[in-house]
Amino acid sequence: MSWKDYFYFSKTERNGITVVIVLIVAIILYPFILQKYSHEKSYDFTGFEQKLVKYEEMLAEYNAAKKHIEETKTSKRPTFKETRVQLTPFLFNPNELTKEEFMEMGLSERIASNIVNYRNAGGKFRFKEDFQRIYSINETLYAQLENYIDLPLRSSSVPDKTGASSGSSTREASSPVDEATERFRYADLRININNADTTEWQKIRGIGPVFSKRITSYRDLLGGFYSLEQLLEVYGMDSVRYQQIEDHIILDSINLQTININTADFVTLIRHPYLERNQVNSILQMRKRHGPYSSVEDIKRSELIDEELFGRIAPYLSVSDSLPEIVNREE
Repeated sequence: MSWKDYFYFSKTERNGITVVIVLIVAIILYPFILQKYSHEKSYDFTGFEQKLVKYEEMLAEYNAAKKHIEETKTSKRPTFKETRVQLTPFLFNPNELTKEEFMEMGLSERIASNIVNYRNAGGKFRFKEDFQRIYSINETLYAQLENYIDLPLRSSSVPDKTGASSGSSTREASSPVDEATERFRYADLRININNADTTEWQKIRGIGPVFSKRITSYRDLLGGFYSLEQLLEVYGMDSVRYQQIEDHIILDSINLQTININTADFVTLIRHPYLERNQVNSILQMRKRHGPYSSVEDIKRSELIDEELFGRIAPYLSVSDSLPEIVNREE
C-alpha cells in the first residue's frame, strides 16, 4: 500500500470533511459576529427609583407621626396616684357585696372581679385597711371609700383597759363572753386533712368554698396526703396562709390510694400530679423490656427518676394489690 493511499478520500468523505471544517469555522467566528451585530438591552429604573424615594419619605413621615402620638400620650397620661374615679359610694361590707353591687358603686369590672376572686379564694376582710390588699385599689381610691366601709379600723380593734374597743363600729359590739367562747372553740379546732370535706375545711379562717374545693380535689388526685406540708402544693397555698392554718390541721391517719406499676397503663400513671409524660413512658418501657417489677424501688433504674422524685411518688406506688408500707413523715 502506497503512502498516497492514506490521503485518498472518496467523494462522500470529502464532502463530510468540508462540512466539519465549515462548522468549526462558524463556531470560532460566532462570538465575534454576535458581539458586532447584537445590542445589549437596557432597562429604565427611573420610575422604580422615584417610587422608592416616595415610599421612604412616607415611611419617615409615618414614624415621625407615631413618635409624636406616643410622646403626647406619655405627657398626658396621669400617674397612678393621680387617677381619681368618680364613685357613688354607700355604706357597704366588702365581705357581702356582689360583683354587680361593687360596679353600681362606681368600681370598674376589673376591680370588682378582683375583690370577688379574693373572697372566693378564701380571703376575708376584717378591718378597713384589708381592703387595700386588693390589686388596683390605690391610696386615692381607698381614701374615697374608707368612710363607707362597714368594718372597724385596725387601730381601733385593740381593746383598752376596760375591755372595750377604743374606736366605734357601725355594728353592735359582740358580747365579751361570746367572743371569748368563739375564740376558745376556734383555738381548739382540728381537722384531719385526709378525711375533712369542704364544709369542715371552711371552718378554718382563710379557707373559703373555692379553696376548700381546691384542697379536696388535689387530695383526691394525689390519692391522699402523707404529709401536712403537701398542702403547700395546692394552687394558691403559700407559706403565709399555711402558717395561719397550721395549728388547725392534723394527719392522724394515712390510707393512700396506690397505683400498681405492673398493671397500670399510661393514662392511669399520667393522672398523678408527681409524674410527667417522659417519666411515665420510661416506667412503662422498662416494664416492657424487663418484665414485671419486683419492688417499687426498681423504677429508680430509670435516669428520669431521681431520689427526690422517688421519695415523693413511692408512697403512691405498689407492685401488687396490697398497700405498701407507709412511713409517717410527720416529725
